[in-house]
Amino acid sequence: MYKRILVALDGSICSNIALKTALALAERGNQTHLIGCHVYAARMHRTRFEEMEPGLPESYQEEERLNYLRHAHDDIIGTGMKLISDAYLAPLIQKAEEKGLTYEGVTPEGRNYVELLRVIQEHNADLVVMGAWGHGHVPEGLIGSLTERILFLAPNSDILVMKKSLNFEKYPIVVGIDGSENSYAAMKKAVSIARAFGSNVEAVAVYDPFFHTGVFQTITEALPDEARQRFNFAAQERLHDEIIDQGLENLYREGLERSVLMAQSMGIEVHPNVLAGKVYSQLYHYATLRGAGLIVMGRWGLHREKDSIIGSNTLNITRLSTTNVLVVTPPTEPLEVPKLSQEAQNVALPWTPEAELMMERVPIFAREMARRVIEDQARERDLSEVTPDIVQEIAQRLGMKKGRHDKEVADAPEAQMVSFRKIKRLAPDFHRHILRSKLIGQTVRTGERILVYEVLETDPPGLVRVTEKTRLEFR
Repeated sequence: MYKRILVALDGSICSNIALKTALALAERGNQTHLIGCHVYAARMHRTRFEEMEPGLPESYQEEERLNYLRHAHDDIIGTGMKLISDAYLAPLIQKAEEKGLTYEGVTPEGRNYVELLRVIQEHNADLVVMGAWGHGHVPEGLIGSLTERILFLAPNSDILVMKKSLNFEKYPIVVGIDGSENSYAAMKKAVSIARAFGSNVEAVAVYDPFFHTGVFQTITEALPDEARQRFNFAAQERLHDEIIDQGLENLYREGLERSVLMAQSMGIEVHPNVLAGKVYSQLYHYATLRGAGLIVMGRWGLHREKDSIIGSNTLNITRLSTTNVLVVTPPTEPLEVPKLSQEAQNVALPWTPEAELMMERVPIFAREMARRVIEDQARERDLSEVTPDIVQEIAQRLGMKKGRHDKEVADAPEAQMVSFRKIKRLAPDFHRHILRSKLIGQTVRTGERILVYEVLETDPPGLVRVTEKTRLEFR
């Protein structure tokens, strides 16, 4: 499972739980090395003492007496805090020796998160085990500041955040799957732990079919009648009901089933579940109802931006969950994830050029899933390729008879710039990432609605084709 496990210790309840967990993992590992760490801040207390000196009684203001107090304070604080740090590490040393584990203790002085990050990097820890909070915990706190900073700033190590005693034998390990490589890495780690402890694994995929429904309702109420007719919202809603929602569920189910095959190849049977709703909310409630002992998630999901520190769903689960959470770092090498047998058979059908042009009539954000539905229809009719007839049939069923003329699409010039305005003010900005990936090679014009954005302006004006060179602006 892990070769080098670092456990952060401070003698608090959650820290003691983290210590027991780190020992259990190391005991079941293969030549696992344990590193215990407690950071003490003697210099911070010295600074605070110096700041308080002007407020001391006049009898203590003599330089000689101040120097005496300073030395006495430094000796008491420095020596005392070092003794306390050693005491925090003593249970680790004792238990590791009893179990025959290799170990070392580290007690650096300085700012807690700065020094802990340095120790994590210097010791190349592939797992960091921490309590969710320390001695300063209050009921309103979701997660301690030190734990949250390590979660943000140590992206090369798995982070195991402990909130309660871990009992792998009785309670399931729940893994969040979204079809990303990071989620498959999470499954791989979960399976390794389950095999070592004789636990069972449950995989959960969550898709959100409700967001765009709310957006449609908001836009419909905001626009005048003429604009509603122009955008044909009734057809758009049918599109979501018949293609988007079904397509989203199928996409997430495929990723889930592949993760199950992956677990089976490692010798573990996994119980899969597909849920609808907000990801972290549904995963949180599912894990709570199942009494999960551990939730495992990848650091990022499908929609990660390059500047992202940690995925929002992973962060929210770590904060809100009442159980323990393992955040898995991205794999250093591509994972081998089995393909579905059905997926192998359903090789993408060829499309005639005329059928490809007709796809321009489908909204950009829906084209990938619409292609799936159309190809499924073609296979059911034993067609060897997708023709304009079947595309037209789907378009008519969804109320999308009116579209661009094929010649108009073919003659569309390359866009130099396309600017967008967010239609729903509170919609999250991650849609920009989705928008960029969907627009390349597609045509747009002023006034079109794409995801939660409206096209404000194009250069040149009129129908234009978006390429990798096109500059996208958001106003």
